[in-house]
Amino acid sequence: MRYLSCFLLAVFLYSIPADAATYEWTDDKGVVNFTDNPENIPAKYRNKARKRPSITAEPSESAPTQPQQPGASSQAPETTPQPERVVLYGGHDEEWWRSSYGRLRNELKAIQDGLPGKREDLVAARRKFTIYQYPQYRKAYYDLLAEIEKNEARITELNGQIESLDLEAARAGVPLEWRK
Repeated sequence: MRYLSCFLLAVFLYSIPADAATYEWTDDKGVVNFTDNPENIPAKYRNKARKRPSITAEPSESAPTQPQQPGASSQAPETTPQPERVVLYGGHDEEWWRSSYGRLRNELKAIQDGLPGKREDLVAARRKFTIYQYPQYRKAYYDLLAEIEKNEARITELNGQIESLDLEAARAGVPLEWRK
């Protein structure tokens, strides 16, 4: 009985279709192309590519319903919802743009939030170094000073990266709400 249940479980799991997105575009020669990776779409066709619904996808509930016109029969054929279109800006989708901005801004915020505490620690370390003049206090002071300078350099670098990402986004026409 145990082997039978394992066999049935394996058959069941094997029969579950993969839920991967498929992208479709038509090239200049009229050939319809498909891929599962939006980065494989040639740049020339990215704005024309559309995401095809997967086999297991549920019908979209957000599809607008057409009001019934007077005199129209109730047996009018239903229109199938159009597949979701993937919009690529600069070769990247919305998730990539949002995550790129989020990653840079989160790291910048973390460094900026930690800097005031480190500066207070630096003042305390300098006080100890000045009063006691032990080598370990001098080393602690200079190590903390080097760490603060490193953080300030990283803040400048992150601001530059955000600035260059803004320029790239502006050139690609990325919507402003994706840049937040």
